[in-house]
Amino acid sequence: MIRLLPVLLIVALVFGQEKNLPQANLKDMKNKTQSLDELVKGQVTLINFWATYCVPCRKEMSHLNRINSFYADQNVQVIGISIDDSRTVGRVKSMVKSQKLNYTILLDTEQKLYKNFNTSAMPFSILVDARGKILWEHTGYLPGDEIEMESEIKKALAPLKKS
Repeated sequence: MIRLLPVLLIVALVFGQEKNLPQANLKDMKNKTQSLDELVKGQVTLINFWATYCVPCRKEMSHLNRINSFYADQNVQVIGISIDDSRTVGRVKSMVKSQKLNYTILLDTEQKLYKNFNTSAMPFSILVDARGKILWEHTGYLPGDEIEMESEIKKALAPLKKS
């Protein structure tokens, strides 16, 4: 048992650490560089990685629109990050327009930020608190996943409502 204690301590330290949103500067739809840190500061933020060729991503977008609108007055925002590369990034604007997306869209054409999360699946969403701490991660989209997203957003808002 005594030999096991250091191992348990290391495991607790590794898994107990807060995971923060990596710093990143990404281009927006107007080719202006945006600091992700600045965009998320002070708001609960649902960040959604997607691509124009991803069918589940398109199915999820109407729910992200609704979440962005519904929670806007509660200091919650959605940020979409397209991981389309240089060959497909030209389709992003028309996708944003056709889906009538009402949230901020950024471009990660080299997938530098996306690769930080060790996933290859899409869509991929993370929820961060107002300080940039990652609270929740979710891979893929199936109908009903938006219910879990909203549940996680409500959990993130709960401490704010108590103060």
